[in-house]
Amino acid sequence: MEQSEKRKNIIKVAKLYYYGKMSQDDIAQMMGISRPKVSRMLAAAHQYNIVQIVINDPLFSNTETAEKLRAHFGLKKVVVVSAGNNMDEAKDNIGKAASEFLNENLTDSIRIGIAWGTTLNAFVSRFQAARSVPKAKVVQLVGGTYSQTMHMDGRELVKTLAKKLKCQFSLLQSPLLVHNPHLKELLMEEPETMEHFALLKDLDIAFVGIGSSNYKNSVLYKAKYLDESEARNLSEMGLCDICGHQIDINGQEPDIGIAGRLIGISLDDLAKIPMVIGLCAGNDKAMPIIAGIHGGYLNGLIIDEIAAISLLEAEKIK
Repeated sequence: MEQSEKRKNIIKVAKLYYYGKMSQDDIAQMMGISRPKVSRMLAAAHQYNIVQIVINDPLFSNTETAEKLRAHFGLKKVVVVSAGNNMDEAKDNIGKAASEFLNENLTDSIRIGIAWGTTLNAFVSRFQAARSVPKAKVVQLVGGTYSQTMHMDGRELVKTLAKKLKCQFSLLQSPLLVHNPHLKELLMEEPETMEHFALLKDLDIAFVGIGSSNYKNSVLYKAKYLDESEARNLSEMGLCDICGHQIDINGQEPDIGIAGRLIGISLDDLAKIPMVIGLCAGNDKAMPIIAGIHGGYLNGLIIDEIAAISLLEAEKIK
């Protein structure tokens, strides 16, 4: 079927469903197709922006929600942004808000830590420095995943952010995860690595992503550090990811052998940074956010409405 014909049929199904108030079963019968196909066509209507849902919501509601979350969790800063029409828009909105936050908090010698992830990529892409800060420094929080995809690795994010701020940067020239603890010990004895880790103990602010407990979204799995069975096992344990560390709902890191092979900021050092901002979107981030807060690793959030609503429901916040 030609693309134009396919699009016409999607539009027909969308009009019958949204304007005609017909059920998916009735539409399937009318058009001589299966009900699952009708469902797929309605999903495509959203994907191709044929259908856009607008929810009339008071402008102040996100500010109100943010304040409820900030007060409930005792955080320093919470920003809730529009979820937009899709995940990319949500992440872009988060990136814009994170950019504004960093500009508001720039100091001449600020030390900025940054991890990796699609939402952090949106932040760095969006960021336009309000002024240059040549005495500042951007520091990579965890080792590289050595992915060809920019958002999967912190190196390019660090360099890009530093270039925009016209300041120095420090890269962690090692993999995120090594094969055995002995190799980590050897790498940690390298002068360059020791110098970098000294910087990790002297950060003013850090921006981190928060991984869900769904193993398919795990950076360790995507970067091929873990095979599918290992990643699924972590998921079944309910563990989520912050800076490569696998933590439970209480923010504790169980002894499962990963921490001893992980090259990146320690959870203790992460907790000592004055401002750690978690950037994330979506309904699967509530538990990971709560875990990060319980562990004392997050004291700020910039999230979309869907993540915010999920948090409100998980914590029964009225």
